Amino acid sequence: MDINLGSGFNKMNSLSFHWTAGFKDGSDVMQFNEDGTENRFQIVKDRFNELNNFYLYNKDCSKLFIVNLEKGIISLGKIQEIHPEILKEEKTNIRLIYFRRIRKQFSENMVLLNTIIIYFLGFQYIDKHGNNRQIILQIDEHGNFILGD
Repeated sequence: MDINLGSGFNKMNSLSFHWTAGFKDGSDVMQFNEDGTENRFQIVKDRFNELNNFYLYNKDCSKLFIVNLEKGIISLGKIQEIHPEILKEEKTNIRLIYFRRIRKQFSENMVLLNTIIIYFLGFQYIDKHGNNRQIILQIDEHGNFILGD
């Protein structure tokens, strides 16, 4: 997953984390192409029913979050499962949750002081009682996360 984001003029290539969507047919779509152009998330949304895994990773790939939509689990890297007790629960209709919130801080004179991006990653599903449940990570720009459900 090593890509050159220094090329191109995409304003979003300054994001701390990027995504890759893996589909059941073995194909994948990366957020940024090698030339720096961005693929819209709508490509993933159009194929939600075919989505198998969703990866969120920082530029040097030292932080990797994986949502496995077949099993309904989230992993940090390829081995450490987050919230492993959720594996025991029966899940149907597992769906991806991914979005980001951008907070801008301004001075009294409306000069931009800081921009903070928080990523939200997880899934929702129907449990054995028919309830809709969500498991969501809130991830800061450094890869620190809080688990919520």
